[in-house]
Amino acid sequence: MSLSLSLPRHHAGTRFSPGRRGVADYAEAISPVFDTRLRDVDDAGPDLWISSINVGPMLLGYAKMSGGTYSYGRDHRKIAATGLDLILVQIIAQGADRRQAHRGDIETKVGDICLLDLTRPFQSETQFCGNFSLAIPREALAARDRDLDDLHGLVLRHDTPAARLLKGHVETLWNMAGAISMQDAPAVGRATIDLLSGLALPASDRQAARLAISESRITQIRRFIDANLDDPRLGPETLCRRFGLSRASLYRLFAPLGGVREHIQGRRLRRAFDVLTDPAFAHLPLSHVAETHGFSAWSSFARAFKARFGLSPGEAREVGAAAAMRALSAVAQDQGLPDWLRALDGA
Repeated sequence: MSLSLSLPRHHAGTRFSPGRRGVADYAEAISPVFDTRLRDVDDAGPDLWISSINVGPMLLGYAKMSGGTYSYGRDHRKIAATGLDLILVQIIAQGADRRQAHRGDIETKVGDICLLDLTRPFQSETQFCGNFSLAIPREALAARDRDLDDLHGLVLRHDTPAARLLKGHVETLWNMAGAISMQDAPAVGRATIDLLSGLALPASDRQAARLAISESRITQIRRFIDANLDDPRLGPETLCRRFGLSRASLYRLFAPLGGVREHIQGRRLRRAFDVLTDPAFAHLPLSHVAETHGFSAWSSFARAFKARFGLSPGEAREVGAAAAMRALSAVAQDQGLPDWLRALDGA
């Protein structure tokens, strides 16, 4: 049976809630990514809005801003508070902006493709701009053996073949989003990430000597967690020993993410969900899935899984990926863009 459920959407801004309410809604929607500031507002008021859709392993959005001067910033405080480990791809569709990352000041033009690593600082300013954005988990790009160390602040200019092809693909995807079902979304998202990887990001040369890019402490810890989710001993004690932290310091780092134990469990549950709804792993016993994702007791795994996804592990396997996506979509329809970004980061 085909799944006709449409992709979850989220809207915020003055197009949907006029005046100050719309400005506040917009700022709240993008707050996990940027702090925003508005000044020099025109007499007609600001035209500021964002519309986003959830496309399987990535988020796709379009943002428009005019009628004032808009500043966007992501500093070390913001990075530590939100903890997002995402790659943000912005495609300038209207106007321009001036942005600053570690490459210095860059002025963008229509058609330019801009890449940002959300574990690193950034700021920009514009008076008139419209851009598409793709939010992609770092893990999805790293799995394609891409070199992500030096992409922060990279701009692919509009007249390059890579920029033209990517812009055309994303515009087509945006225009046909209403025809994409929840069932098709994972394949569409993966194909888009593959296209981005092949066109815009250099292949990783693991033998070449490179200068290491320093990471924030919480980013290092989260990557260690992801690499060791199958270890039942993974917990605060292991992390404190591995990173030379006191328990209090570790808890403070993970407070914005809901706590270190909660973060580890959430990552394990999401990985288990993906395995259980993938027909390729249908032969694995349910108890094996629990054990290989760090749960030594079946009862605690089953209880936590049900609380997180609204399905038991057995039900998730029985209904398969399509129905499981339907259940997740029902939750997503009641959430906003900040919830989607945090969920994407934990996918």
